[in-house]
Amino acid sequence: MNIPPRLRAHWRTLAGAAVGAVLGAAYAHFIGCRTGTCPLTGNVWTAAGFFGFTGAIVGLPGPRKPGGQPEQPAS
Repeated sequence: MNIPPRLRAHWRTLAGAAVGAVLGAAYAHFIGCRTGTCPLTGNVWTAAGFFGFTGAIVGLPGPRKPGGQPEQPAS
């Protein structure tokens, strides 16, 4: 399976967005506002979008170390 380098570099961001969207939709469906007046949890699609965006932000890769080598754990 040949994965494009751009997708390979951002797999954590995509996974965070997917997990956030699923959890947000589940929260809005099972726990969210029943009257529909809450702007975030009143609609499943809005909650999925917001939580998916939040999950993508959490999954963003951090700054890279100079030289491109990952830090080795201390022994």
